[in-house]
Amino acid sequence: MKKINVCLSPALYQFYAENNTIVVMIDAIRASASICTAFMNGVKFIVPVSEIETALSYKKLNYIIAGERNGKKLNGFDFGNSPFNFTEEKIKGEKLAFTTTNGTQAVNLVKNDKHKNTELIIGSFINISALTEYLIKKNKNILILCSAWKNTVNIEDTLFAGRLAHLLLQKQKFETPEATNLALNIYKNSGNSYFNFVINNSPRLKSKLHFLEKDIKYCLTEDITDVVPFLKNNELHI
Repeated sequence: MKKINVCLSPALYQFYAENNTIVVMIDAIRASASICTAFMNGVKFIVPVSEIETALSYKKLNYIIAGERNGKKLNGFDFGNSPFNFTEEKIKGEKLAFTTTNGTQAVNLVKNDKHKNTELIIGSFINISALTEYLIKKNKNILILCSAWKNTVNIEDTLFAGRLAHLLLQKQKFETPEATNLALNIYKNSGNSYFNFVINNSPRLKSKLHFLEKDIKYCLTEDITDVVPFLKNNELHI
């Protein structure tokens, strides 16, 4: 039987990494949704980078560069990390270099892993149905990697992990280790509003509502797009 596992923080990734696994990177608010939105609106490809200086170097190569730290747009960058930055008129046909506090760090963690036959894809509430179908067709072990918040567990990524595991279990039988069952129980107790559940359980996000509310609501909305970005070499594609 195939397995769905959940890694609640990149700091734990070494204990979950295995050969022949599809890794679903999730940074629910906002990097995953921003990446999916950029592809939905026609970006050519995305280079996820960990360091600010590396991202800045891509500007000399005629890339659009986007980045944030602690939720704030970086000086000298074209965009921050809001999915509303990545509109068709701004992004279609462009090459994008992207750096964020958590999400792109997690992508590069997997990219640099030495396990064999590991595939990395980007998961978000906004592509969750397409993502579910993709994973079922692949029929491999799945690791949902939460980007979390500076290596500490966060509520929004755990909620997403539980929701995705729930959808997958409706389609196929999987083994579910303890971290997966924990995420499933978080999802099952989330009520009828992801937004209310997340804000009520995250002082970090509640404190940023004055400038992030629109983004948070968008990032917690299911099935805005059917793109499933994947990592090939050093680039994200669809």
